[in-house]
Amino acid sequence: MTQLTSVTVRGMRWTYLTSVGCAAVQIPFAAAMARLLTPEDFGLMALAYLVPRFAHQFAQSGLGSAVIQRPSLTGRDVRVIFALALTFGTCSYAAVWFLAPYGTELAHGPSDLTSMIRVLALGMPIGALGTTAAGLLSRGMRYRAIALTDLFSFVVGYCVVALLSALHGAGVWSLVYGQLGWSLLLSLLSYLLVRHSPRPLFDVRAMRDVMRFGGKVSVNGFLEYVVADFPKLTIGRYAGVTAAGLYDRAALLATFPLQQIQQAASKVLLPTFSRIQHETGRLAATYADCTSVTTLVLFSMWAVIGASSKQLVALLLGSQWGGSADLVPVLGLASALSLVAHFPGALVEAMGTVGRKAVIHLVQLVVLVAGTAVALFLDGGVHGLMTVVLVSQLVKQALFYVWLRQLFPTTRRLVAEAYAQSAALAGLIWLALWYVQQTLGANSPAALVLTAKLAIAGALVLCCVRYGGRLHGVRVVRERGVLPAALRR
Repeated sequence: MTQLTSVTVRGMRWTYLTSVGCAAVQIPFAAAMARLLTPEDFGLMALAYLVPRFAHQFAQSGLGSAVIQRPSLTGRDVRVIFALALTFGTCSYAAVWFLAPYGTELAHGPSDLTSMIRVLALGMPIGALGTTAAGLLSRGMRYRAIALTDLFSFVVGYCVVALLSALHGAGVWSLVYGQLGWSLLLSLLSYLLVRHSPRPLFDVRAMRDVMRFGGKVSVNGFLEYVVADFPKLTIGRYAGVTAAGLYDRAALLATFPLQQIQQAASKVLLPTFSRIQHETGRLAATYADCTSVTTLVLFSMWAVIGASSKQLVALLLGSQWGGSADLVPVLGLASALSLVAHFPGALVEAMGTVGRKAVIHLVQLVVLVAGTAVALFLDGGVHGLMTVVLVSQLVKQALFYVWLRQLFPTTRRLVAEAYAQSAALAGLIWLALWYVQQTLGANSPAALVLTAKLAIAGALVLCCVRYGGRLHGVRVVRERGVLPAALRR
């Protein structure tokens, strides 16, 4: 095992440990907040965050990725990037302040939505203060520090602040306060760990050089944002705030565990890919290995979440959220496909070839917009819109597969096998959980049914890990030393 591989494996362990910790906190937190707030509150928050998220892509401008990806980085470069981050963060906040009323009108939201948008936008200048420091932490592969910072800022800055605010009757504003607390604490801790020069340097030539790469990353981030939040805006505009709230909580249940896997891995893989950006053979092998592992993990998790959606909603959110249960399976599959595509996206970003990535996202957006128009014309409702989201993700997945097959022809068979093996395992898990549901009957307590399903799913996964040596994803985690020794025998 090379030194880079060893560092990467340790980084994976730390980031996944953080993901488990975040999930352990997020699940009871989400259950508590679902009982303290209403679907309308979550719908308002979901709609209010659309405009700041839109502007966030320009506020960041790919600067964090530029810090990681650059072959060499001097103290002067750091000061230039910090100056850019402050400039974009401040300008983006000012733009959102003026655009907030138009965002409210576009979403057909109440007047309070404008104030929420403006307050949430404070997260952009706050986040700008930590962008450079976070990039330096990733570039230095300080994964333990990153993991602990992420966990602490999420638990204290977001969950504690939001929960205490909700208990004191802040309503939907408790979510706003939690979001700002999270951004502030994360930026502060990241800077304290790095302590780079706080003096911005406004060198136009150096700024232009940074933005050649960062601007392309920003465009990709913008397109990803539009694709991710377009359904939420459409539902809020045409189905109402309550429907948007139901969609938002369904998306949380369907995507949160999967996103934890993706976010943890992406924090490790972009720095790793950047270190070997000119070694085509190693990049090809890493691409095949990542695809094999991520498809196996994410598709299996989707099967568990999708097949248990009714029990998860009933136990975690409560009876008032019953409308979310039917959306979880489709949203989960779309999320799994999106997150699998994130890894080849990170690979080409590390190589600096992000132009065609933007084209793929643009094609996906065209499919999404055209499909949404058709769904609205046919009065397909929320389920019709979810089908369109799934189709757009399939198109994106196919385009990435074709492109990466051209870049790395030797990976063609391994990647195709990875998808087939993962789909087969996900189908087996879903079938087993469906059988459990049928055996226990519709009148059984939700807690009993969910416990039985999780037990069966856990047993199947352990058998797969222990005896599934023919699965490429299992072989990879064994060879890389990711699994405990007892499971590698």
